[in-house]
Amino acid sequence: MTGAIQNYEVTLCATPGDLTTAQREACVAIIRSGGAVHPKAAARELRRAAMLAIATRGDEIVGVGAIKRLRPDYAAGIAKRSRIPLDPETAELGYVAVDDKHQGQRLSPRIVAALLAKHVGPLFATTDNERMKRTLKKAGFVQKGQEWDGERGRLSLWIKD
Repeated sequence: MTGAIQNYEVTLCATPGDLTTAQREACVAIIRSGGAVHPKAAARELRRAAMLAIATRGDEIVGVGAIKRLRPDYAAGIAKRSRIPLDPETAELGYVAVDDKHQGQRLSPRIVAALLAKHVGPLFATTDNERMKRTLKKAGFVQKGQEWDGERGRLSLWIKD
């Protein structure tokens, strides 16, 4: 799936393995700048993602998002923290981040839409970011359960059936 607006393009990768090492490193740098995910975890997990979308402007990667690999133990932990039953086989939407210089171009909603267009089944996401909460809500996610303390703020669980 591809769409170009204001010289930006959002592309769904067949697999994260389709990216070069330099492209993966650019994605991890963008995720790191967002501050929500530990960079080593992002570097390790990004290559294992079930699906990946990237936003580009010319040859530059300016945004990224993923449907992460299934992590049943992690999902069970989220269910416990939020006090909401969550099937541990539910996929997670994550790593949605846009380079600071390119924010305000509505790239996060486009990244999420590209991922949702190809994903079948329920998804969950967690965030402490108010802009991301609005993006999730507009994409059909519903906030569920109790918020909990994360490393940088109050996290909430969002679910899309």
